[in-house]
Amino acid sequence: MQDASYAIIGLGNIGRILVQRLLAGPARPSQLVVCDSERPRTELVARESGVSAATLDDDAVSSADVLMITTPPKAAQEVIRRLAPRMHPGQVVLSFAAAVPLQSIEDLVPPGVQVSRIMPNAPSLVGRGMNPVAFGVGVTAEAKARISAILDELGEHLEVRDDQMNWCVGLSGAAMRSLLPALEGMTQAGIEAGLTAEDARRVAAQVMLGTAALVLETGLSFDEIRALTPMQTVDEAALAALYLEAARAARDKIDQLQAKLSAG
Repeated sequence: MQDASYAIIGLGNIGRILVQRLLAGPARPSQLVVCDSERPRTELVARESGVSAATLDDDAVSSADVLMITTPPKAAQEVIRRLAPRMHPGQVVLSFAAAVPLQSIEDLVPPGVQVSRIMPNAPSLVGRGMNPVAFGVGVTAEAKARISAILDELGEHLEVRDDQMNWCVGLSGAAMRSLLPALEGMTQAGIEAGLTAEDARRVAAQVMLGTAALVLETGLSFDEIRALTPMQTVDEAALAALYLEAARAARDKIDQLQAKLSAG
């Protein structure tokens, strides 16, 4: 990462997270250029982070070693279509746009441009994300290493097939939103117990963090972890089914969006 140049196109939540995390790692402000359809947003991010501001037509964007597309799905293909005539072999294009398959991106870029698709999630802001990645045809070992170095700044990552990426919206991308109600309810219980709001929030979050650590670090089955705390406080089967259905529903929504984008 120390000698590469990066362009981040789209400065919504994910684009701004990428700016923060890359600069928190080994990347220097001089290595980053940012671009958004709203010029004031581009200038604000550039001013706050010390990186360069650009437009989509600037050579600093199209010539970057790594182009990160973090626009909304509807805009992603048009952005790539505009950049493609000025791309060159060896460049890496990372799409963070949901519902845009790898094949549709690869069809737009020149030969030799290496494409991958990533499903980001918000905990990446603090380097604790889980970001599934699907590598396109022809991505070299060197490019994979470069992509992995970027994803390491965001947290964990897992290689998946492109046809699994729509599932990943519910498994990782939107899953944080599903978990927040549990934390909110636990926090409220702590407040009712007389804890300060800050302490109640801390207890709730640490319990969830500790539970996740048991899953990740012990190899215990879910039933074995349940046995560590015999008291059952919720309808566990119903709650598990609720989360499963939430993941399925998220996949269905992205499938529908993908079909709509393909038809349009």
